[in-house]
Amino acid sequence: MSTAMSFQKLLNRVEPSASEQAAARQHANTIWTRLKSSFNLKRPLITGSFARGSSISKSSDIDLFAVFSRDDARWGESYKTSTAMLGNIKEDLRARYRSTDISIDGQAVVVNFSSSNIIVDVVPAIFWGVTEKKQPLYLMPDGNGWWMQTSPDAYNGYLKKANENSGWKLRRTAQLLKYWRECRNVPVPISSFHIEMLLAAEGVCAGPKSYAECLTNALGLLAERECRDFRDPLGIGKMIRATKSASQREYALNSIIYSAKHARMAFDLETSRQSALAKDHWNTVFNGQFPR
Repeated sequence: MSTAMSFQKLLNRVEPSASEQAAARQHANTIWTRLKSSFNLKRPLITGSFARGSSISKSSDIDLFAVFSRDDARWGESYKTSTAMLGNIKEDLRARYRSTDISIDGQAVVVNFSSSNIIVDVVPAIFWGVTEKKQPLYLMPDGNGWWMQTSPDAYNGYLKKANENSGWKLRRTAQLLKYWRECRNVPVPISSFHIEMLLAAEGVCAGPKSYAECLTNALGLLAERECRDFRDPLGIGKMIRATKSASQREYALNSIIYSAKHARMAFDLETSRQSALAKDHWNTVFNGQFPR
């Protein structure tokens, strides 16, 4: 089996099944129904990797934007902190899902349906206006107790165009990176959104490239940039974070440097027609999970 065939087999493996996607949507719909009975919600919105088709089997969360009315978000003349909003959601869902693990993880209430291996990240959002291109603009938790601007429609449009320009390789390369992230002994805590936006902003997958080259270049870029945050190319938010803390960044960078080295060796060996040795290094990159 060629290296290209091995990558295709891996991509087939990580693609979520129709039943997984249906189950995830069902859980999100159930949560929405519960929240709708307790709060004055405007609309549900599925966002993130799941909406963009870049999630991976058995590992990706489904992001549910719960768009609240401004009245629900107000406290007197000002707005509630995002910490308070997250706490309100958590307590409401805990009353419904008494035997389910529910926690707060910075920007979302995390509902872990362990029996079905599905996690729903519930993100409170407030409609804030429109972008220059008339796309909905929202406030969402910034991870530090307050709010930040976001526009899922704008980001999805940007990533869709970049994916088209790459011959549809960007989405699959993002899936490979997310699978690599989960393959490590301790999963690499780098943001899915950061991965996809960086691939798009830097044109990593543009042109006639194999998945091996795209992945090699992506890991090399992450290592070269030292896993730093980067400025939002759409100007909606300020920075697109790679990790949530300095300790996470240190661990992520160590994993990235190690994997980038082996990916480069694998790609160079494949170029010199040493496929067996190249696969050995790809297997190291994926921690023993690369199809042989």
